[in-house]
Amino acid sequence: MGREVHPGYRLPLYFTENEFSIEDTQTYGRWSFVLIEKGSGILSCGGLQTPFTSPVIVCINEHEYVKIVVSSDISMKSVYFDPLVVNSKFNFENVHYPHPNFSDTEEQDLYLLQPFVRRSLEYPRIFTIDTANAQHISKLLWQMNHTLVAQSDFNWPCRSRSLLLEVLILLSKLIDQEKSLTEEKDADKWDRVNDILIYLHTHYSNKISLNELSRMFHVNRTTLNHQFSQLTNLSVIDYLIKYRVQIAATLLRDTLLPISEIMERVGFHNTTHFWRMFKKHTELSPSSYRKQNCWMYASGE
Repeated sequence: MGREVHPGYRLPLYFTENEFSIEDTQTYGRWSFVLIEKGSGILSCGGLQTPFTSPVIVCINEHEYVKIVVSSDISMKSVYFDPLVVNSKFNFENVHYPHPNFSDTEEQDLYLLQPFVRRSLEYPRIFTIDTANAQHISKLLWQMNHTLVAQSDFNWPCRSRSLLLEVLILLSKLIDQEKSLTEEKDADKWDRVNDILIYLHTHYSNKISLNELSRMFHVNRTTLNHQFSQLTNLSVIDYLIKYRVQIAATLLRDTLLPISEIMERVGFHNTTHFWRMFKKHTELSPSSYRKQNCWMYASGE
């Protein structure tokens, strides 16, 4: 709830930490994103009991009731939200049964919500993740909560939403990686590439060079790029730039944060380079992309 800045404004986004039960989302009509950072136990949902060992992510939609029936030394962060936090055109009905008139950019936003909508081998309710990604997500959630509580400037609603969007983008990448992993037969080769992907996904806001990665992963530049491109069809730097642009594009169409802030957030520290790379991947400048695709302009938010 907005206080001094945007007084009375309601943002359906709520954070809790170390609540040792997962609340009934059906009672409140909301979704829940839970990061279990520490401990182990058993989750129960719909008569099915699933054991887990941290770190894991649990995605719960408004139809599901999930509870921890057995736990040991649990530490967790939870975010409750409504799908309209991602895009004002979304509601619980049309994310489950997508509107045929959704635009391409709305379909891209909808893809970020699939872990809450779909239930399959590709989209289980519980995702096991590595420690580095868990720590990065934990940091983003902490920053989101700090922004929600502090409400320090005009952009606090967009900034807090943007941090949730970064989490959802990363989760979509982790799911895509898992698909690639199940299809890859050379496990040793994948292990190194997976470690590099983890680093890129958790350090994209920093300056990253191929020489730095080569030293860090104890492999020459040529071999590193060759193995990486075999599994991703992109060079390391091309993948990094594409990921940065993906995050920037999402924040441009789903928030009103200043373009300069978005540029720095995703790891571009030179305006000319950012505009050139963004236009290369989207065929539009950042400002034109926002004018054409930002739903907040159209809705008058």
